[in-house]
Formats: sequence, structure tokens, C-alpha cells
Amino acid sequence: MSLDKLAHPDKLDKLGGGADFDDKKPGSPRITTRLALSGPAGLAALLLVGAVAFGHTSGFFASAQNDGNDTPAAAVVDATDEPAAATPKPATGKPNPTPKHDAGADELALAQRTPKPQPVEEAPKPTEEPKPETAPATYVEPTPQPPAPPAPTATLALSANTVEYPGKVVLAWGAFSGGGFEYYKLVRTTDGDATWPASGADELIAAIGNPAETWAKDRPSCGTTVFYRVFAVRHGAYGYEVLAPSNQVSAVVACPPPPPATVGIGLEASVVDGKVQLAWGACASEHFNAYKVVRSQANPEPMYPENEATELIAAIGDPAQTTFVDASVASGQTWFYRVLARADNGGGNYIACQSAAVSVTIP
Repeated sequence: MSLDKLAHPDKLDKLGGGADFDDKKPGSPRITTRLALSGPAGLAALLLVGAVAFGHTSGFFASAQNDGNDTPAAAVVDATDEPAAATPKPATGKPNPTPKHDAGADELALAQRTPKPQPVEEAPKPTEEPKPETAPATYVEPTPQPPAPPAPTATLALSANTVEYPGKVVLAWGAFSGGGFEYYKLVRTTDGDATWPASGADELIAAIGNPAETWAKDRPSCGTTVFYRVFAVRHGAYGYEVLAPSNQVSAVVACPPPPPATVGIGLEASVVDGKVQLAWGACASEHFNAYKVVRSQANPEPMYPENEATELIAAIGDPAQTTFVDASVASGQTWFYRVLARADNGGGNYIACQSAAVSVTIP
């Protein structure tokens, strides 16, 4: 469309219901518009067409000034020969319909305006230590338990006597009459409780295998209270088993007076038929035990208990027997002899009588 026509609208050709306008300028896009020329609507359409044409013309002049070449401005703007703007629809005189409400578009807009929640970092969970694998149950054979010992039978009746033998305790008890007997175990202690098996201060002082032998003697330390108990026992799978215990008894042995001084007795030695005959005086001690006859070839002072190079050749328990014959000699030998009388006053053995040493040479 030319500027001249836009400036003089009265020169437009009048057509029945409208007019077609062709802008024959080479290179410009073809614009076809149908306008209603009657009434206010026709005037508004005419003004709209003029504004669009004026805009295209302004764009053309600006492109020509900027490029400085003969290429049409419209070719630079749109080389595809497509319309630069959408063709406006003719006015129909009807009110525009109310656009439908798009709920999906509202939700999309709301979602775009609403800030997205930021992911919250969770605290790291503690790493669980791997549980040890449970070993499969294995069958464990039960440990055999020791058989229960038989229940003790009636208590053995135990008694203690300190009068019959000075310095000693004579113990006697009733015989065990049950089965399985092997030993009597006689236990002495100073802690007030004699037990078997022995423990602590317990001491085993006798083990008797004859069930009919029901007595024993003991010499404890004088002046000390001691306790006794006897047990009838037998061997079991795990040691001795007590078949019957006795009651417990106590005893105190009085300390004896100090031994008297040793009394000297005479000793004579002679050779008869190649044998040595010995004779000595009797020992008058009331606590006499035995005569001890000793000899030696190398020691001129033989003693009892035996000292170096001394041998015991006789023990005589009768205080009235005061002679002895030594036949274990040979011609040419020389022997030294001595006779000692031992006694016991309750505090232990001691030398009550003693002879001097004598020597004999066998011809």
C-alpha cells in the first residue's frame, strides 16, 4: 500500500461489503485485509490498517538506512515470505466470549510461585556392627558325676585314755558292722575339728585295715589339747568314701618331770670258747624300757643311739637279765662294748643307766 493512498482515503475504491488492498511494492509481504467501511467499526478498522502500514514503512526506511544496500528491508526481516504478524479477524460486532477458567493453569502458576521444599539431610544412621554368626549348636556329652557316697551308718563310739600309759593317749572305738569296709582312719588335730580327707592341721596317725582292731596309741605334744576322730572308709571312683565317722574326743597329755641323772652300772667282758661273754649290773629305774648292747671295732666309745662305726647287737626288755654272749667274733679281732638302759617317764625315752666302754681281743 502506498503512502498516497493512506494520506487520501477518499481515493480508495468502494466495493460492495469491503475492499481488498494489495501493496504491490516488490519484496514486501502481501497483506490482505477485509474491512467493513460503514459506521464506527469501519473507521476503526481503517485506522488499524494505516497504523500497520505505517509501521512497516518505518521499518523499511530504518533498514535501508542501516544496511546501505539495495536489498529490500522486508527480505531481511523475514526471508521465509511468511506474514510478519497474525492476520486480525474481522470484527463481528459480537462480544468476546468469556474465557474459560483453566484450573490446571492456576495450579501450575501456584506451583511455580510456591518455593519447592529443600531436601533435608538426614543424620547418618549408626552403622550396625555385624552380628556374629551363631555357631550351630553342638552336642556336648554330659560330664559324668561322681556317685553319691553311701549314707554313713551308726556313729563309731570313740574314747580316749591318758592314765594307763603316761605321756600317751590310748584310743578305742566300736567296730564297724556295715559292708564295704577297707580301713579305719584315725585323725588328730589341734584346730578343734578332725576331718577326713585330712586338711589344715589334721594329721593321720593310724590306718588300720582289720575291722576287729579297734584301738591305737598316740603320743602328742605334752601340755597341748588335741582332738581325735576315727573314720571307717573305702575306696571310691573319686577317692576315699566315708562309711561311718566316730564322735570326736579331746585329750591333754601332762608334761613329765625332767629325766633323772644317768646311773652308772658295771660291765665285764671275757672270751670263752672263742666267744665274748658280757655281764653288767641291773638298772633300778622304775621307768626302765630295755637294755641296749652296742659294739665297735673302730670307735672306743660306742653309744646308743648309734654313733659313728657303732652297731646295736642286742635289745633286752627284762631288767633282771644282765648277761649277753657275742658269738660273731673272730680270732685276732679287738672289740669295744657298752651297755645302756633306756627308760621312759612319759616325756620320752632317756638313758637311765649306762656302763663304761670295755675292750676285748679275741686270741
